[in-house]
Amino acid sequence: MSSLIESIKAKVDLVEEIGLVVTLQKSGRSFKGACPFHNERTPSFFVFIESQTWRCFGCHEGGDIFTFVEKHQGIEFRDALLYLAEKAGVTVDDFGGRDPQEEREAHAYKERLRKLNEDAQLWFHQALLRSREASAARAYLQERGINSESVMSFGLGYAPDRWDGLSSYLLGLGYTEDELITGGLARAREHEGGDTNSRGIYDYFRNRLIFPIRDARGRAIGFGGRILGEGQPKYLNSPQTLLFEKNTVLYALDMARETIKQEKQVIIVEGYVDALIAHQYGTKQTVACIGSAITEKHIQQLKKLTRQVTLALDPDAAGIAATEHGIQEALKGFDRTVVPVPMPAEERSAATYGRKRQEPRGIIRLEEQVDAEINVLQLPAGEDPDEVIRRDLAIWENAVRHPLPLIDYYFVARTTDLNIREAAGKAEAAHRLLPIVATISDRAKRDVYLRQLAHMLHMDERSLNEELRRVLHGQQTSGVVAKFSERAEQRGEFKRGQSQGERVASRNEGEGSDLGEDGKGSDKQRREARVSGLDKTERDKLKWEDYLLGLLLQNPALSEHVCGIINDGDFAGTDTRELYRIINAVYQRGSSPLPQSWETAVPAALQETVGRVRRCVETRSAADIGSLVKETRQCAFRLKRSRLLQSETELRFLISEAKEAGDATAERLLWHQVVTTARELRTINSAIPLHG
Repeated sequence: MSSLIESIKAKVDLVEEIGLVVTLQKSGRSFKGACPFHNERTPSFFVFIESQTWRCFGCHEGGDIFTFVEKHQGIEFRDALLYLAEKAGVTVDDFGGRDPQEEREAHAYKERLRKLNEDAQLWFHQALLRSREASAARAYLQERGINSESVMSFGLGYAPDRWDGLSSYLLGLGYTEDELITGGLARAREHEGGDTNSRGIYDYFRNRLIFPIRDARGRAIGFGGRILGEGQPKYLNSPQTLLFEKNTVLYALDMARETIKQEKQVIIVEGYVDALIAHQYGTKQTVACIGSAITEKHIQQLKKLTRQVTLALDPDAAGIAATEHGIQEALKGFDRTVVPVPMPAEERSAATYGRKRQEPRGIIRLEEQVDAEINVLQLPAGEDPDEVIRRDLAIWENAVRHPLPLIDYYFVARTTDLNIREAAGKAEAAHRLLPIVATISDRAKRDVYLRQLAHMLHMDERSLNEELRRVLHGQQTSGVVAKFSERAEQRGEFKRGQSQGERVASRNEGEGSDLGEDGKGSDKQRREARVSGLDKTERDKLKWEDYLLGLLLQNPALSEHVCGIINDGDFAGTDTRELYRIINAVYQRGSSPLPQSWETAVPAALQETVGRVRRCVETRSAADIGSLVKETRQCAFRLKRSRLLQSETELRFLISEAKEAGDATAERLLWHQVVTTARELRTINSAIPLHG
């Protein structure tokens, strides 16, 4: 693991860091408390001292100190690294990357630009509150229903209709012209002949209402300006700078973060005023895009806080197109997970089971699903969110509580241009919507939508069902079919007097293992278990993680075959987890950087890891794509299984402590988690042989 990450983890205590935001109580050799990531009455959040890890058995989140800081603060790995390095007293530039002196100078320059933005924000704000020139801006705020409390909390400001009002003030504070230009607050004057080298600058924002744009930690990094009176563009945003990139930042995320976690929902609107009014009227889980469509980078930030994304973009044609784009970005940006779906088994005879019946036990299908809920806010036609909120708050609040599910939205959006009372319109609607219905893995839910489509189009449900079957047959799926071994009752594994949780736990204790008593397996087993680059009997999980990442870096197309099996939470190493997150994000976006470009795509702290995982696959023998896919999926399944086994071990440990403490409620809840974990283990154990 990266020496920088290890050094930080050795110096910052996880219990102390989590204790800053969670009230922890000693529970045997661990600590427990109420999970900060979901509402719960009975604590299911545990911190394990020996392993310096944490896990919530309620929402199934977990990890190490880096994971906790990233999730709680809603920041990326780079920012968590800087935050924890500062707490640990570790200098980041001492480890790899560029020249240490260059690193220090770059960091100091960024901090200088942050201070520049803070000083500019204060000047804009005071101008709005005190300047006679700002009367039009204050009137506009009153017209839009923005109260003084919102003006103060969002730090709104005003840029006077002067060429150098802000520039003169900032130059007087000691900033240079180059700093103002680099920070996006001024432009260089162009003199005769197009010469921009002569001295002289002018303000970037003039005669505009100013909306400060902050990062996740509440620091001003840019500005948005709304023109007052005539002029174009209507909204002007800061240019791209070292601090500000508009397709990455979400307006009001710093103020919405805690409510997003509490409500388990984020609402994305289109404009500054929409977000501000939503906050003012109590919907504080609202954020806004900044002069661009929703991007995968936005989703990467939001998925640390919630799995429910609600789009509330403007109802005009551009807004509808933006909603469609946002849906696709959300589907790409969220992780995929494997879900076991029962399949009907063949009919059993009465001689075997006492009576004929259809029984789904034993056969499952592993299907990939997006680990998110994406829906759309249904608002009155022709009204923007802020207009609806101010006109009738009840309509807005009801829409927020009952957003339109994604499939229902498609039923409306994909047929608005069709006359579904005519035969041609019906046929085209069925052609557009049946592939969407086919994406629903839940068969009961799929049948409901099929009936809804038949009713909407006034068509025979059986005819639509036949066409749906053809669509399903033509769709490719990465799912696999797995069959369980004979029933546990027939193997005599259930002992009299055991609870259901104890039965499941004991049954899974040795299930799926192909190892000998020494934990390494016989020579024959090792020969049979060896894949082209790594021994399957290898017990060190970190080596499996390195090997899998090496395969993904070497063969980018393999990423699609594992993203539905594992997620970054299944990695034990901090560095391997973050590297997988980067790889998965890049390949789910559909872009494949060249091998040499990873040096710029990956933080300096992870460059050591990149080199290590590459070396894992350098000596492996060449293989066809089919073998590579099989090998990659095998690695993924084994990592998932390892994480589930670790979770089961932790649960047994906690159950033992709860039993000793006489806490029957905690013991019962923990056994319920054992049952759930054991069910997942059976699914994975049944799938591994198919890929081995």
